[in-house]
Amino acid sequence: SKKVSTSNIIMGLIPGLPESETVTGSTFLLASYGYLLLQGANLISDGSELLLEVLDPGIIGGLVLPILGAVPDAAIILMSGLGGTVEEAQEQVAVGMGTLAGSTIMLLTIAWAGSIYLGRCDLVADSRGNLIAKDKTLGKYNSPWDWRKTGVTTDAATRENTYPMLLSSFLFLIIQIPAFAGYVEDTAAAYTALFLSFFALAIYCVYQVISPELQERKMQKARANMMKHHAVNAMAGLAGEHGHVLLCSETGALSIEATRAIFEKFDSDGSGELDTQEVKGLLVGLTLGMENLELNSADADAWFRELDKDKSGTVSFEEFYHCLDLWVKQKHSSSTSPIHSAHPPRQHGAEQEGAYTPLQDLEDGQGEEEEEDGEDDDDEEEEEIQLTRTEIYTQAVGKLLMGTFIIVLFADPMVESVSSFAKATNLPAFFVSFVITPFASNASELVSSLQFAAKKKRKNISLTYCQVYGAVTMNNTMCFGVFMSLVAARGLKWEFSSEVVTMLLAIWIMAFVGSRGVTFQLWMAPVVLLIYPLSLALICFCDFVLGWH
Repeated sequence: SKKVSTSNIIMGLIPGLPESETVTGSTFLLASYGYLLLQGANLISDGSELLLEVLDPGIIGGLVLPILGAVPDAAIILMSGLGGTVEEAQEQVAVGMGTLAGSTIMLLTIAWAGSIYLGRCDLVADSRGNLIAKDKTLGKYNSPWDWRKTGVTTDAATRENTYPMLLSSFLFLIIQIPAFAGYVEDTAAAYTALFLSFFALAIYCVYQVISPELQERKMQKARANMMKHHAVNAMAGLAGEHGHVLLCSETGALSIEATRAIFEKFDSDGSGELDTQEVKGLLVGLTLGMENLELNSADADAWFRELDKDKSGTVSFEEFYHCLDLWVKQKHSSSTSPIHSAHPPRQHGAEQEGAYTPLQDLEDGQGEEEEEDGEDDDDEEEEEIQLTRTEIYTQAVGKLLMGTFIIVLFADPMVESVSSFAKATNLPAFFVSFVITPFASNASELVSSLQFAAKKKRKNISLTYCQVYGAVTMNNTMCFGVFMSLVAARGLKWEFSSEVVTMLLAIWIMAFVGSRGVTFQLWMAPVVLLIYPLSLALICFCDFVLGWH
C-alpha cells in the first residue's frame, strides 16, 4: 500500500495543485517545504538568542544552541528512514545522508569562504612579521582585492574548535570500516557507532558548557602577562629617568642598580620593604597609559602574591629583583624587540599601528574603532523595547516550540518531495538533497554567520568560524547518532562509502587549514570554495566509476 504522509494530505486539500510525481508539482512542493523549514529554523535561532539574555551563556552556548541548531538536519534524517517498509526506508534514507553530507560540506566551504570574502580587512605586519587583519579597515593600506594582503584574523582559541570537529569525524569509521570489508549490514557496528556518537555529543556539550570558564582563565593569564610586559617597559623608562641607560642588557641581564632605584622610588616609607599599598602604587604607576585596562583589587592581590615569595606579608628587595628578573627573561624570550620605555610620544605610537601586544589574541587592536562601534551598538540597544524576564522566557519558549513543531511537521513531506523531484528528473535523491536541503535547514545559520563576518572585526570572524566548526561537530555526533539509530533499529544497509569518504576528506582538510594559523588570506576563499563542487564530483566518481554504491 502507498505510504500516507502529510504531503499527500496537503495535495488532496489544495485543488488544482500539480501532482507531486511531476517535475512542476515536486518543484513547487520542494520550494514550499523548504521555505517552511527555513521559517522553523529562523524561529529556533531567534528563540535561542532570546534565551541568551536571561540564562547563563555557558549553558545556552554550550548545550542549548548546538542541539537546537542541529534539530532541522536531525529531523530530516530521522524522517527519511522512519516510515514505510524497510525497502522504502533504504531508498529514502539517501535523502538523510545527502542532508548530512551536504550540510557539513556547505558549512565548511560556502560559509567558511564567504566569511573571508565579506569579513576581509587589510593585513598588516606585526613586530614579528606576522600578517594580522586590521579591524574595519579595507583599502587603506592595501588594495581591497589584493589576494595576499587582505584577509581575516581569528583569535588563538578559535583553532581549538577544529579539534573536536576532527576527532568526532572518526566516528564514521566505526560503521565505514566494516562496510569496506563487505559487511554492509553490521548491526553490532551500528549500535556501537550509535552509543559512541551520543557519548561524544555529551562530552562535547559538557566541554562547551565549561569552556567559558576555561577561556576566562586564559584571558586572565594573558592579561597578567600583558601587564608584566608593560611594567618591564615602564621600569626601563624609570631607569632612564634615574640616570641608568638600560634596565637590562641586550642579553636580558638585569641591572641591580637600576632595579634598586625603582624599588626605592615606590618604597615610600623607606622601610626597605614594600607593603600591600606600596605594591598597589607600583602596579598603578607601571600600568599607566595602558589602553582598555581597568585595574581592580584582584590585580593588586595577584601581583603581591607573586612578589611575596616567602609569604611574609612584605616584599623585600631580593624578592623584587628576582621576580623582575624572571619577567625580563620571559619578555626577552617572547619578543625579538628590545625592552624600551612604555611611554613613547603619541606620534611614534601612531606609526606602530600593527605592533604586537601580549593580548593580541584577545583584543582587536583597534581601540578607538572598537569604542566607536561599541557606542553604535549601545545606541541600538537603548532604542530596543526592554522586556521583563517573564516576557523573554515566554517569547523564547514560544518561538522554540513553534520552530520545532514546524520542522517536525514538514520534515517528512520535505523528504518525500526530494524523492519525488529526483524520480521526476531522473536524478539520484542523494544529489538533490545534498544541494537543496542543507540550504533550507541551515539557511538562517549561514546568513547570520555571513552577516556577522561582514562587520569586519576579529571577534566576529572568530565567533563565525567557531559556529561553523561547532555545527560540523554536531553533525558528526548528534545527526550521525540519529542516522545510526535508523540503521540499527530498522536493519538498514550501510551503502554510503563514497559520501562518507568525501565528507571525511572535507572535514580533515578544513581541520588542517583551520588549525594551522589565525590569519587567512583572500586567495584561500576561492580555493576552499572549490571543495564544494569537487566533493560532488568525487561522489559521482566513486559511485559511477568505481561502483561503490
